[in-house]
Amino acid sequence: MLFTASSSQKEVWSIIKNHLHLGASDPKHPFHFVNLCTLDGDQPDSRYVVLREVNAALQLFIYTDSRSEKIAQINKNPNVSLLFYHAEERCQVKINGKANIVSNTEIHKEHWKSIQKDAQKGYQSILAPKTTVSRPEEGWEQKSDFQSKNFSVISILPDQIECLQLDRRGHLRIAFDKVKNNWIPAWLVP
Repeated sequence: MLFTASSSQKEVWSIIKNHLHLGASDPKHPFHFVNLCTLDGDQPDSRYVVLREVNAALQLFIYTDSRSEKIAQINKNPNVSLLFYHAEERCQVKINGKANIVSNTEIHKEHWKSIQKDAQKGYQSILAPKTTVSRPEEGWEQKSDFQSKNFSVISILPDQIECLQLDRRGHLRIAFDKVKNNWIPAWLVP
C-alpha cells in the first residue's frame, strides 16, 4: 500500500508526488504508462501514453505525433484526465487538468533531443496516425531523415489529484484540489 489510514494528508501528498516523478524517470515504474482521456465532442477518448517528465510544479509532459487525434481534441477542449494504477500497491491516482500543446520551441527542442534515435522513428511516419491503408506495411513507411516536425509535446497542468488506496480493511480516498497555487487536501468516502 502507498498509504494507510494512519498516514497524514501531508505524507500522502509527498508519496503521490514521489511516485509521479518516479513514473517519469523509471521506465519500469507502474506510473510510466498512463491512460490519457480527452474529449472528442462529448465522447470520451482514452489511450495509453508514456509519462515523460514531471517538473517541480507537477506539470506533466507526454509526447505524441502532431497529426494525432488527441492534438485536435486538446485544441478544441483542453480538459483531460490521466489515470494511473499501481497494481502491486493497489493504488489508483486520477489527475484532472488542462492540457496544452507546447509551442515554446526551446522546450520542444530539449524534449526532442532527449529521445533516443530508435524512438524518434515513431514520429517519422509518412502517413498520419489512423490513416486507412490497404496493407499494414504501408503504415511503416518513414522519412529517411529524422525531423521533429511530426513530434509534439503535451503539457498537463493538474487542478485535481485524487487517490484511491484499496485496502481489505477499508478503502481510502483522498483528493487534492488546486486553489490558486495551493493544494488543499480532503479525505473522501471511498
